Order: sequence, then structure tokens, then C-alpha cells
Amino acid sequence: MMLNREVRDLLVLVADSQMKRTVETLLGNRRPALGIREITFEVQSHPHQDSGCRTASEGILRPLRDEYQYALVMFDYDGCGVSQITAPDLERNLEQFYETNGWTPGSVVFVVIEPELEAWMFGASFQQLQQFVGWSHTQNIREWLIRNGYLSVGNHKPDDPKSAIEAILDLQREPRSRRLYEYLARTVSLARCQDRAFQKFRTTLQRWFPTQ
Repeated sequence: MMLNREVRDLLVLVADSQMKRTVETLLGNRRPALGIREITFEVQSHPHQDSGCRTASEGILRPLRDEYQYALVMFDYDGCGVSQITAPDLERNLEQFYETNGWTPGSVVFVVIEPELEAWMFGASFQQLQQFVGWSHTQNIREWLIRNGYLSVGNHKPDDPKSAIEAILDLQREPRSRRLYEYLARTVSLARCQDRAFQKFRTTLQRWFPTQ
């Protein structure tokens, strides 16, 4: 451990700048909704994105091992370079690697988002998304997504959320910026988001950093 340096609570390693902005906003502004106490944290993005988080996270985490109590690694299943194993099994395999290589059991947790981060965006209401992009079409966003094959009737989110988001932004001539991810992270209903990866993200944080 480095002398005279306070150990911080959490290091989060993510795949890209959009995910970085999302996690920073959630941890910095949504702690009551997440059900956790105030924490000290840092979020870093891996230079090799999803596949880098999967195959080379330890190269970033190990030099910082004594500076943080816990580490969380997050990336998209689509783009990480595997398809023969489920996301939950991939998480377990990666966590087991750390435990068998000298890390404290439970101190490093992986969250693999299926298929990608954009799935979390549809925990927000379509009205919130419309408001951000300045939607001006006769059909609302939900109706437009259904009509154009991005959303099945009765479903709450598209099967391919990233393509759906990109189609909406292209139609509105709105760039795919980190600002969108920050806005939705500030406004999304965390209680409504039933995505498996998000639930693991939240329950892990609650286990590590309970309010009492």
C-alpha cells in the first residue's frame, strides 16, 4: 500500500466514454435511488473497450489494488468477443479468475450488460427520451419504434436497443453524445429498471456500501 494515501471505496472500469458518464452520474447523483451511502470512487474507461475489459482488466486493476477497497468491471456482451457462454457465466468465470489469483473473494465484481448499455436507457420513460431529443413527429417514439420494427408490441424495450437509439438520434440529427447518457442516468426510474445486469450492479453496490 502506498504511504499517506487514503484507500478509496470503489474503482469502476468500463468499456467506453458513454458508460463512464453513465456510471459517474449514477454514483454521483443517484445514490439515494441506488440505496447506497456516499462513497469515494473513480471511473476509468479501458482503451480496448469491451474486449479489453474482458481480457485485460487485471493490467489496470492490479497496480491500483491497494488504493481501492472494491473494483467493479462493466462492459457490453455485444462486442466483448465471446458468444459461446452466457453473460452470467462469463461474469462468474472472470470473478473466479480474480479469486484464484490472490484477490479477496467478492472484492472484484463483473457486470456484463446484455446486449449493451443502451438497454438501461429504456428504463426511462419514452417521454423522457422524446424530451431530450426534441421529438417533433406526429407519432410518439414508442409508436415510431414499433412501426419501424425496433420494438415489438407489448415489449418495454427493443431487442436491439443500441440500433433503436441510433435510429432515433439519426432521425433527429442528434449526435450520440455522452450528454444523452448523463441525462438518462439522471432521469431514469431505477425502481422500474429490471434489467438483470443493472440489478446486479445495484445489489452489489448495496452489499458493499449499505446506507447503515
